[in-house]
Amino acid sequence: MSITAAGRVVRLEDVADRPLLADLAQAADPHARYDALRSRWGAVAPVDLEPGVPAWLALGYDEVSAVLRDEVHFTREFGRWRYEAERLIAWRSPVRAVLAARDALLDRDGAEHRRLRGPVQDALATLEDKRLTRTVAVACTSALDRAAARGSADLIADYAVDVPVRVLADLLGMNLADARRMHELSVVLGAGGDDAADAADETENLLATFVAARRAEPGDDLASGLIADPRHQHDLEVMGAVGALFRTAHDATIAASATAIHRIVTDPGFGSRLHGGRLSLEDALDEIARRDPPMPHLLPRYAVTDTVLGNQPIAAGDAVVPAVAAANADGAVQAVDPWEQVDSRFHLTWGLGAHSCPAHRTAPLMTRLIVGHVVARVGSIETAAAPDRVPLVRSAWFRYPRELPVRFR
Repeated sequence: MSITAAGRVVRLEDVADRPLLADLAQAADPHARYDALRSRWGAVAPVDLEPGVPAWLALGYDEVSAVLRDEVHFTREFGRWRYEAERLIAWRSPVRAVLAARDALLDRDGAEHRRLRGPVQDALATLEDKRLTRTVAVACTSALDRAAARGSADLIADYAVDVPVRVLADLLGMNLADARRMHELSVVLGAGGDDAADAADETENLLATFVAARRAEPGDDLASGLIADPRHQHDLEVMGAVGALFRTAHDATIAASATAIHRIVTDPGFGSRLHGGRLSLEDALDEIARRDPPMPHLLPRYAVTDTVLGNQPIAAGDAVVPAVAAANADGAVQAVDPWEQVDSRFHLTWGLGAHSCPAHRTAPLMTRLIVGHVVARVGSIETAAAPDRVPLVRSAWFRYPRELPVRFR
């Protein structure tokens, strides 16, 4: 396993100053960090998934696209990762808890992946826009009315998190307490701390209990549809489908909504473009998703054979993380005039290829509805803290503000 740097070939593990992936995601200016990596390494750079566990970070648009599309040279199958196959990573390692997907949907390729992805896609296809719009509207109105009555709120915890969790509970047929616990466990897993393995275990147990309960008493919900789908061979696959659907919609919607709400509430210039009619809400959200994607880094792909990516040699078994945030900002695909980028839809925020986001229609619609309700009331909302001091949720995989204290006038 080697890379070319300054005319020398060196082993990836011998690079002494590999940046931590979570630090890149949490940087005040992540694009400056990506640019620095590009200047030194090119379109593919070395990083650490956790201290001492190296991987490649694909930074270029073409390189990220290739990794996401090419199932011949790159796979999502976790067992192909060299650090897993050679037992180089601790069994209860935080990053292993995240990457060792316990739902086969995220850990298969080819025909097996298509079999497992089909039920999720079909379940989402049955979700009518009218039902989703009504469910989201009720949750949004209730949350904002409660906040306005109190006179203050944290627009992240009390709204950008609360609403998607309530909506997902309703759509899946899950009780609100379990949905809230799923949210908490997702945050713990994303943080990649010492409690990540325990969170993965608890998530699996929660899903097992939930699927058993829905099988005993099915209803008019997405989970019951997944349970009834004959393509699932056993409940472990159903659990994986429910977990993947929840996490995909949860992470994407919360991060996208929270980031957009923070931008609209705290950036008068951006807000004036939106409120003045020069930028539609859909275009505003697309601009935000391109510049600050909810998932800046997608889960790794693993090299099937020795190959080359962006002029960097990649050894069989290496992990390659697609950095969609960096790819979206790649100068090779950026227009000189930023206004030309509006409505271009060229970005990779929702992924590409066989493993693209299965909720690519549902999550953006939920986000647009959630943000739209805030836009309608933004004249009565003012921030209660300096915008540049708002901390971020700790994660290598998603990026959004941890809190946004506001007052209602």
